[in-house]
Amino acid sequence: MSYVDRIQSNDPELVDLRLTEIPEAYCSDMSLLVEALKANTVIQFIRFDRDFLPGLKPEMASELFKAAGSLPSLKETLIWHASLPINVLGGFISQARGLEHLQLGVLHLEGSHEDFASIAKALEGHPNLRSFEMSDFSMDDESISIDPLLISLAALPKLEKVKLEVTYQKRGSLVGSAAAAQKVKVELTGGALATLVSSKTITDLYISRLALKTEDIQALADAIPSSPALKSLGLSHCNLRDEACSAIAVAVRDSDKIESLDLSCNSISDEGCIAIATALTGNKSVKFLRLWGNVKISNNGFDALAEMLDHNTVLERIPLMAPGDYKNRIDAKLVQNRSATNQAA
Repeated sequence: MSYVDRIQSNDPELVDLRLTEIPEAYCSDMSLLVEALKANTVIQFIRFDRDFLPGLKPEMASELFKAAGSLPSLKETLIWHASLPINVLGGFISQARGLEHLQLGVLHLEGSHEDFASIAKALEGHPNLRSFEMSDFSMDDESISIDPLLISLAALPKLEKVKLEVTYQKRGSLVGSAAAAQKVKVELTGGALATLVSSKTITDLYISRLALKTEDIQALADAIPSSPALKSLGLSHCNLRDEACSAIAVAVRDSDKIESLDLSCNSISDEGCIAIATALTGNKSVKFLRLWGNVKISNNGFDALAEMLDHNTVLERIPLMAPGDYKNRIDAKLVQNRSATNQAA
């Protein structure tokens, strides 16, 4: 039985559909795949990846995503490595109301800044989405504001995880070498970030490769202590400096819910590291602190972390680049904390 026939006949063993090869590997006529998807009631997961979407004719992509969005059992979708019209993606999200997990990556979204708002509109009131990940994306416009997207996500009733990771420039494999030379600028405001962490359901927020302004970080930090659900916060590759780091440190100090904090690959020096160590001295919730890639942190910062661990018995892991002696001091105390946690359990 062919792959398309299995889809058409609702093969109970084909609940996980992975379309990663060139379209011709599945059938010579893509309209047959579209019709098969329209008849299917059992597929729960679809992965569009690698060679499939780039090899698909634009007009057929629209029909395919309409059919995929109408799958009644669909719970999870991964869309990866494609140049895709924004309205096609927005239409899929609007239709797939049973979707719980959506992962988008290495995408060039064809359309303008104004068109991008259609994704935010499609997400409004989505009843079941639990995780939304969007990484390494670009658009025809060189400047994108994602505030409307964040505000829509913040209002979703079941959303728990948000990951937004932008690219620095467009992918040549998707847009050609000339267009790939263009830089991508993605903007958001602290107000939108504050709205996101004020969600009653979002526990995990990961923002990466966004050059955040100090005032935007401050707005985010001000919202963290009163966040009803946030447990894990990641701000890697965001060009955070000591002032921004200090604001986050105060916010974490004043929160009793944050369990994981990732500040890797920023521009934090000893001043910011000391602020984090001071904030965590009496903290009882943070178990994981990632400072890897902050090359400006030196002995004073490492000393502060080691001294903090004389008092903090909750923190279990601190991935960072430190000289051997300091790393050994810090690791020894973290081992003690993990051992105590395991014994208590």
